[in-house]
Amino acid sequence: MENDKALRFIVANYGSRHSGMLLAHLESVALSHPAARVAVYWQDMPARLIGAIRTAFPSVDFVETTFDFAGDPLQRISSKVLCWARAAEDFSKERDLVFADGDTLIRRDLAVFFDDAADVVFSTKPENVPLNSGVVLTRGHGAASFMRAWREATMHILRTPDLFAQANDQSQPYGGTDQMSLHQLLGYERGRDRYTVTCEGREIRLRAEPCARLNETNSRPLTDEIHVVHYKAGWQQILLNGRPFSKWRPRVESWDMLTLFLETFAAALQRTNTVCGENFTAHDFGIRWPWYWHEGKFSAPAYAVWRVKAAAERAWLFLTGQLKHGR
Repeated sequence: MENDKALRFIVANYGSRHSGMLLAHLESVALSHPAARVAVYWQDMPARLIGAIRTAFPSVDFVETTFDFAGDPLQRISSKVLCWARAAEDFSKERDLVFADGDTLIRRDLAVFFDDAADVVFSTKPENVPLNSGVVLTRGHGAASFMRAWREATMHILRTPDLFAQANDQSQPYGGTDQMSLHQLLGYERGRDRYTVTCEGREIRLRAEPCARLNETNSRPLTDEIHVVHYKAGWQQILLNGRPFSKWRPRVESWDMLTLFLETFAAALQRTNTVCGENFTAHDFGIRWPWYWHEGKFSAPAYAVWRVKAAAERAWLFLTGQLKHGR
């Protein structure tokens, strides 16, 4: 793809919990945008895992950060905006930047979302929490000033107890600190898709795109309009914790997306083992491979066994005090 050459993907990963998602994310970028440039900002990952990922994706730029997560808990909460602000500065001479969470898979060419009328593209959905910051696109040299403004607005909320409580109040339309700060920075209004904000004396033009196209967070069958799938919330219970499907992630509606993730992860794992001469398993990267999935087909008997096993594990966690009621 000719347009790939202008794109730079930026993703952050801290700790080992999401290492399998990072591996699948990088595979998805390699498949969908083979000529694109990629940068991974990382910290606190086991040497064997990060070493294998680096070997599997030699063209990717890996940048180790040194945030003080232990001494300053606010830095961990705000790690994404801290990282993205730094990356926007590091790559300020590159034109088109794609900032994406590590639990996303890129399916289709994102060049179609870039135009000269918007410096920043973000995603919205018609729900109680209308913004999701899992994918943000920037064009031109205003990216760094916008990202710094977003970072400072987020840190202000984190340092203000009343605002922090408001950001995490489920009755409010925010869903977290970085989304509340984005909401406020925009002066967000439902139904409005164009905004202009001033950051460091620079006028930044922004455009909203539907999550259904740019950053799909809901479970539904895959269609051509879905460019990015975001495996957040209940997906991580399934993929990382080995839990059964739920009313928030129903099996039928989730099946295409589950298959996409497992096939992409399997390809990434095979790539890694081949180039590293290793025998890594899904478990090594924190992925709980489902017994009930086989080459995209659902096995009802295996799923029944899976549910019994999951219920037994959950009961054990309750008995040992490792899991509280309501979680």
